[in-house]
Amino acid sequence: MPRSEVSETSRTTSPSAVRVQQRPRRARMIIGIVLLFLAGVSATFGVASFWTARAILDEDTWVATSKAIVNNPQVQDDVARAIATQIVTVVGIDDLVGGVLPGPLGSLSGTVTQGVTDLITLATVQVVKTDAFVSVWESAVRATHEEFVRAVDGSGRIVTIDSEGLSLDLGSSLVEIEKQLNQRGIDILDNVNLSSIDLQVPLVDAPGLERIQTWIQALRVGSIVFPAVAVIAAMSGLLVARRRWFAVMAAAVGVVVGAGVIALITSAGRDRAIEEISGGVLGVSSAGVIVDEVVSGLDRALLVACALAAVALVASLIAAVLDSRNRSNVPDDVSAPAA
Repeated sequence: MPRSEVSETSRTTSPSAVRVQQRPRRARMIIGIVLLFLAGVSATFGVASFWTARAILDEDTWVATSKAIVNNPQVQDDVARAIATQIVTVVGIDDLVGGVLPGPLGSLSGTVTQGVTDLITLATVQVVKTDAFVSVWESAVRATHEEFVRAVDGSGRIVTIDSEGLSLDLGSSLVEIEKQLNQRGIDILDNVNLSSIDLQVPLVDAPGLERIQTWIQALRVGSIVFPAVAVIAAMSGLLVARRRWFAVMAAAVGVVVGAGVIALITSAGRDRAIEEISGGVLGVSSAGVIVDEVVSGLDRALLVACALAAVALVASLIAAVLDSRNRSNVPDDVSAPAA
């Protein structure tokens, strides 16, 4: 065989040999894309876990319950009823009525007490509707917030949280309630030292607090585990992938997919979350305000993440196109045979 033909054969490769060489490259590319996609999804879940835990413990989230008092008559009635029941219990209306009614009529004390409770509730509703009461409510929430965080964390002393859950001190609203009662000719509080009444209204019951504590613990674990998985997967994917721009595109797609999954989870679980924390005077409407406050903040965080992912996706796509053009302009390694 002429030497020129041997040289030509040594410089060329059969199609089957080329396919054998390309298989490891494709495998590395696929593995890199999968790892970067996983990194994008995990990073999104990590951000969502951190943000949600932070939002649940944020003071403004709970202060936002005042919106329900302003906008929802049912919440106003629930709060007024809880306050009226506290007043009737502290004043001892049932005992007073039972002592006044003679013999057989003593059995009617429960009915009379219920009627007094209804009258106090009507007067209290008028107070609850005022801006002054909303300010009292917000101040009470802020005052108990530190104890709430300690209770959820399971650390520190607990003052405003007992076996019944988280309570708000609304004693400063008693003066206005007394005025409303006097306008209706009810002088039940005239001979009572208002400063001696410890008006504690339960905001969230104990089971609700336990559920919130469980959520926070799970979210904090997620805010550590998911970012760790994202970092490991991203580093491994970048090391394995030959064309890293495509791997970055996979990560960006992973972020968008992760955001979509989280949005579906929050949408499907909203009603369940509201039901879980709607104890105490925190009825469905008030609990809905809290959940919506958390979800709205999470939605904003996910939108920012998706926007950044879109920028990365466009940038990596442009880089991939430019890289492909540069590769096409490079001369083939196989030289033409000499004449």
